[in-house]
Amino acid sequence: MYKSIRILRIFIAILALAVPTWALIAGYDSVFVRMQIFTAFLTGVAATLVFWAAVTLIYGRIYCSTLCPLGTCMDGMSWISRFVMRTSRNYRYRTTPGAIRFISLIAALVLMFIGTGILPTLLDPYTAYARMVTEFVMRPLGLESPSVCFGISAFAAAAATALAIVAVAPKRGRLLCNSVCPVGILLGIGSSKAVFHAEIDPDKCINCGLCEQNCKSECIDSKMHTIDYQRCVVCFDCMAVCPNGAISYKTGRNRLSMPMMQSTSASQSQMNSNETIS
Repeated sequence: MYKSIRILRIFIAILALAVPTWALIAGYDSVFVRMQIFTAFLTGVAATLVFWAAVTLIYGRIYCSTLCPLGTCMDGMSWISRFVMRTSRNYRYRTTPGAIRFISLIAALVLMFIGTGILPTLLDPYTAYARMVTEFVMRPLGLESPSVCFGISAFAAAAATALAIVAVAPKRGRLLCNSVCPVGILLGIGSSKAVFHAEIDPDKCINCGLCEQNCKSECIDSKMHTIDYQRCVVCFDCMAVCPNGAISYKTGRNRLSMPMMQSTSASQSQMNSNETIS
């Protein structure tokens, strides 16, 4: 089932990448643009913000795995490096310092509210993607408006974004989403309390580690059977590769059906204590 859900998720992500790209080149508006979170912040469209807040609190960060064009670019670069360039893609669980995420989010919000949009527009995923399309596709093809002069700063920002994706995504997957992207970090706060989430059943887990190796958010600790929900982007990659159906998308928490046995040393200490009392 999860393999089919993953394929559907990838199809939606590709569509959500292709339509805005076509709209940018053709000069049309699209529903995908109006659904972007940062755009809603700037235009004051409360309905969009409320919608994504509700979706995140129920389903987690599905925005990041479906409608975020920059996230899809990262996934695409990871796929290219693995299947075209034949590089290994064995992710492993890593922690992202909370201070870095906190500083990135607060800095973006403060600058946006005081009217300085330089940093927010640099870090916003849709704006960054639109900038790359403009600089690397529209301008070379002469599709950009003649009234818009070539800007070194815009080209440099687009090049820096593209370079960051190429350098980071193949080995670290969605690291940029979970460390510097204000949209991803903000959604992560809500996703930590999401009703539906990925969950590992320790009774079914055979400790193969495939879920951790395929987690592009590096948020699965397969040894401890734990998942960092703030960083999980609900891509279903882990569930699609699990050979025993031990990881699922559900509500609630899994618990061992039988309590764990005490360690041998602890049991021996207890026996010695009982003998002393006797």
